[in-house]
Amino acid sequence: MNVCIVASGDFFSDYGGGQVYVRNIVDELIHHSEVAISVISLCNNQNSSVKDYHGINVFIVNNESTLQEALYTIHPDIVHANGEKLVTSRVCKQLNIPCVVTAHHGGIVCPAGTLLNTNDEICHIPADYSHCLKCYLRHTPTGLFWYPLLKRISQKRYNEFGKKLKHLPFIPFFSPIGETGMIVSQKLQDWYELCENTTHFIAPSNAIAEALIRNGCPHEKISVIPHGIPQNTVCNQSTTINCQLSTVNFYYVGRINYVKGIHVLLQAFTSIDNPNIELHLIGGAGNKSEQRYECKLKKKYCKDKRIIWHGKLPFEQMTELIKKYHCLIHPAIYLEVFGLSISEALAQHKYVIATRCGGPEMQIHSESDGILVEPNNNEQLATAIKKYISHPKQSNCKIIDMNKHVNDLILLYNKQITE
Repeated sequence: MNVCIVASGDFFSDYGGGQVYVRNIVDELIHHSEVAISVISLCNNQNSSVKDYHGINVFIVNNESTLQEALYTIHPDIVHANGEKLVTSRVCKQLNIPCVVTAHHGGIVCPAGTLLNTNDEICHIPADYSHCLKCYLRHTPTGLFWYPLLKRISQKRYNEFGKKLKHLPFIPFFSPIGETGMIVSQKLQDWYELCENTTHFIAPSNAIAEALIRNGCPHEKISVIPHGIPQNTVCNQSTTINCQLSTVNFYYVGRINYVKGIHVLLQAFTSIDNPNIELHLIGGAGNKSEQRYECKLKKKYCKDKRIIWHGKLPFEQMTELIKKYHCLIHPAIYLEVFGLSISEALAQHKYVIATRCGGPEMQIHSESDGILVEPNNNEQLATAIKKYISHPKQSNCKIIDMNKHVNDLILLYNKQITE
């Protein structure tokens, strides 16, 4: 079986759970003798080339045309798209190649990208223009100020106005606001096209599967397959934590981003008057908006020396660092499709405090594994933290290893090829 994996962004990057996941499944597939594997990494800012990764070809492409050329060269039996899903599914349909798509984030059905509404609640309604316009404007400077007026304009007229603006020089504030209607309409159309072109969807959690179905994807076109973890990240021995720890070390791993709920975590943590606890934040900001968010939080909580910002670290260094920490906190307020950092923590027998945001519910099944709290609730989060401080313990949760996960993928590949 000839399988082509389309990477989420730059295949060789360490930034983001999607990149780590793709490399993990590629590393495992390499060891399966019945599978021939190749990778396509679509990077708009790089020249087309072919690189070697552990004896397999990684095709660097930069547009739809070079993607089509690479697939024509590889001639795979099936394509598994983890990134550039729309263009990949479109080309696969043109070439009559089955295309499996993993729904890594809520942006697959949500024009605003996170399935988070303007009340900072996880969205549970189908995406449509009237609902999504306000959410998208929220992320545009002064957007919500203009929303009461813009919602009165018909979708057709708003889109026509936006198309005219695209041909004019960029005007700060005015251009983003004027083009929003057109962008939302296009993103909704992109989802309909993706749903039509894709042979089968992989949902890492029940939550994202329900979101796909809610937005028109047939139930039979979806398989729920939770992510796996490489065996070399699993700690096979568990040791009892001393209940009289001199310092309890909590930690967060991930992007420094508003929807990750770090502001809620910091509010909860700083409300606890205990000098013998620390919070270690591992991760970096990926764009200007995230940088502003990070700077704001650092300034607000600069006096609390229990909070340590480590920044973005190489994966190996991060893995080594968290060995001495005790409890992962995952405070996301949006739909977290899976949450690889949770699996990585559980694999190391770390206890986990997480929000009920989709992915955590697939991994934390009882209080012996961790504690689940409501998103955006700093009081519940603070209570969970205090509970752990009073009785620190380890998790003995059994995670899904990468070998089983890839075997499940291969079964799905075979089924889609033969149907």
